[in-house]
Amino acid sequence: MAHYHAKPGLGDQVCALLGELTAATREEPANLSYDFFRSPQDPDRFVILEQYTDAAGLDAHRASEHFQRLGFGTIIPMLVSRAVTSAMVHPAEPGQPAHAVSR
Repeated sequence: MAHYHAKPGLGDQVCALLGELTAATREEPANLSYDFFRSPQDPDRFVILEQYTDAAGLDAHRASEHFQRLGFGTIIPMLVSRAVTSAMVHPAEPGQPAHAVSR
């Protein structure tokens, strides 16, 4: 999960770039889901929820050409702040809740 806060007035540009990043990321073999949400109260704030088959899939995403170019190269310099948290979700036994371990 990532929280992005764009520099004032750059929300529309960040939103468009996140759209491009989303499309490319969803094509990655280890990607299970990738969605972003824009705050209705503050159009410069975003939340990104992403899921991969394993930690290696997340590492591959971070090393991908599209993330290096769009994420690190273009979006991140347009941000006031960025907070990222990761967790490994372990499947549950039948009838039991899944549990997560922060990474």
